[in-house]
Amino acid sequence: MRELRGIGVLLGLAAALVLPAVANAAAPPNDDFANAFELTGRFAFVDGTNVDATKQVPDEPDHAGNAGGASIWYRWTAPTAGRATVSTCGSEFNTLLAVYTGDELANLEESASNNDSPDCDNRSSVSFDAAAGTTYRIAVDGFDGATGAVFLSLSLAPANDDFANAEQLSGETGSVNGTTIGASMEVGELDHLGYAWNSVWFDWTAPSSGWTTFETCGSAFDTVLAVYTGSDVTALGSVAGNDDACGLESRVHFQAVAGTVYRLALAGYDGETGDFTLAWNRTGPPPLMMGLPAITGVARDGETVSTSDGAWGGQAPFTYAYAWGRCDRDECNYIPGATSRSYTMRSTDVGFRLFVRVTASNAFGSNSAFSDTTGVIVARAPANTTAPTVSGEAKPGGLLVASGGDWSGTRPLSLAYQWMACNAAGFNCTNLAGQTGQVMLLSRRDIGSRIRVIVTATNAVGSVSAPSVLTPLVRPTPTRRCVVPKVRGKSLRAARAAITRGHCRVGQIRRMFSSRVKAGRVVSQTPRAGARLAVGARVHLMVSKGQRR
Repeated sequence: MRELRGIGVLLGLAAALVLPAVANAAAPPNDDFANAFELTGRFAFVDGTNVDATKQVPDEPDHAGNAGGASIWYRWTAPTAGRATVSTCGSEFNTLLAVYTGDELANLEESASNNDSPDCDNRSSVSFDAAAGTTYRIAVDGFDGATGAVFLSLSLAPANDDFANAEQLSGETGSVNGTTIGASMEVGELDHLGYAWNSVWFDWTAPSSGWTTFETCGSAFDTVLAVYTGSDVTALGSVAGNDDACGLESRVHFQAVAGTVYRLALAGYDGETGDFTLAWNRTGPPPLMMGLPAITGVARDGETVSTSDGAWGGQAPFTYAYAWGRCDRDECNYIPGATSRSYTMRSTDVGFRLFVRVTASNAFGSNSAFSDTTGVIVARAPANTTAPTVSGEAKPGGLLVASGGDWSGTRPLSLAYQWMACNAAGFNCTNLAGQTGQVMLLSRRDIGSRIRVIVTATNAVGSVSAPSVLTPLVRPTPTRRCVVPKVRGKSLRAARAAITRGHCRVGQIRRMFSSRVKAGRVVSQTPRAGARLAVGARVHLMVSKGQRR
């Protein structure tokens, strides 16, 4: 009970003799330390008020170095070890925030405190290393006794969120389950592969030398996996990394050296988080294509062409297999029986273009690579009867494919391609350096241009060129984002629909008693409304259970 000084009692009795009876203001239910509101789990989002709250003198300490005077209390037992963050961002007044351990008000030991957080104006935020099973006492007060509505959030990062607290892995093979929900980037940590953060860390000491594979295949979100060596998060040497080797999940291969400690960062693409399974074994990769095979020789009936094997990385030795094919304007097909390194063209190949598929194999598997196609086999007196056409999407990253058109004349006939960029009106066209294949990959430098291809037919008589029509203007590809809608006060059904329309996903749904929000409606949300995140980002909701009875 709060202390009542003797003079206060006398004044109160005197006032009662001359004034009508007035009901005492109701203090918040968690006004006293002994009646602290209990928080559970790794994440908690609650609202309340410190209006009419008091300070338990003389035992209650000054929180964050200010006398305050209107404190309310929460208690939370950490379910696991990790970095915990408690925040009053979003509250309606200048808050004080402090976290303690201890079972009695007079014997509390401070774990963390804050007055004004730089992240949320004059509200408060603290982070501290929580120990599994320890109960923490959380006090929210007002600076110089300020009062108002309180919004309190709590999150517990995974135990291996920081590089220094990496989870230890051992053995030639194994797997572990984990989560990146609540993980963060620490000071000095770089984006992994340039676009992934919210990482957790693992250490694995190689028990022997040889190929090693780590993978997150089958995990619940778009993972990124990076492997390093080094003893400091600010000075790591890259060993291997991968984003989407198995769907949206990751797989890396590297040559491990016995006794070396490898540091593995497991993060989410563009900040995505979720649960994962990390597995490892001592297998290596199938051959890794490092350079395409290339066909040499003249594309003419009766001539023999040959292919190189291409360039391959991985564990030697390699064996190679070949399959020749030919393409017309619409499709490509393999040539039955053409499985040698060389191929001699026949009359049935006239008018086609050749390609070859080279398959490299090693002890771990196989991979294939395709050559570019040859020119059209044979040619005759060039005369264009159907203009060349261009198909494909006129956007960065899109492939434009040229059709050579129809030509009459005496064979043999060969076709050459030169891609050109023109202004928006279709004038001032210039050749694109190096773009002389039948397929052109558009890039950002082509934005604002209209593209055409010039096809040149050549034979012993001479050459004739014919242009295609212009493509539409190359425009940038719009990027879809998750735009977090404002759903506070909405029904859960309406909130779900709004979150889906915003290209987001509903995350954790928690329920709480609230005297201000009707049962079944959203009390609070995180992230905040208007945040622009990766498509599919999760929006966590706190839903009212109505007023506590």
